[in-house]
Amino acid sequence: MSESESENKIKALFDEFYERMCLYAEGIVKNHQVAEEIVQDLFVYIWMHSDTFIINYSYKSYLFRSVHNNCLKHISRVKNEKTHETDTGDIDAFHDEEILNPLSADVPLSQIITKELEEKAEEIFNNLPEQCKKIYALNRYENMSYSEIAKKLNINVGTVKTQMFRAFKKLQEGLKDYI
Repeated sequence: MSESESENKIKALFDEFYERMCLYAEGIVKNHQVAEEIVQDLFVYIWMHSDTFIINYSYKSYLFRSVHNNCLKHISRVKNEKTHETDTGDIDAFHDEEILNPLSADVPLSQIITKELEEKAEEIFNNLPEQCKKIYALNRYENMSYSEIAKKLNINVGTVKTQMFRAFKKLQEGLKDYI
């Protein structure tokens, strides 16, 4: 995905979900400013890692689950700070493992669900037509842009876009019962 495509995707996600995510976060942390900071930090993280950021399931589910988990982490931090009588008021930056795995690792059920999702996604990927699989892998695992893939495979960019769309559609269809 090119940089402008990535920015457009992030902007579209922001426009569609920002207000709802802030309301959702505020319902958990009971503080409007903190809720906005949590949601903004998530979008900043996504934007900063947009060149390697991959979501293999519902964006909405991912965003809300990430906000939920980070609200809970904030509450836990505040509780610990009060216990130790420390009052910094800062919200720590997201850590890669928190963002990339928004399901809590403390809950065994989430580990099972995550493993099932990964296995199903791998099964779908392995059943893609060969060219579609190759194009998807170059884009997702080797971080090649559509134009770089087209040049490498000696095909036009439109073919790359079509094959990526097909791969996403197959993944979306195959994972709809899991999300």
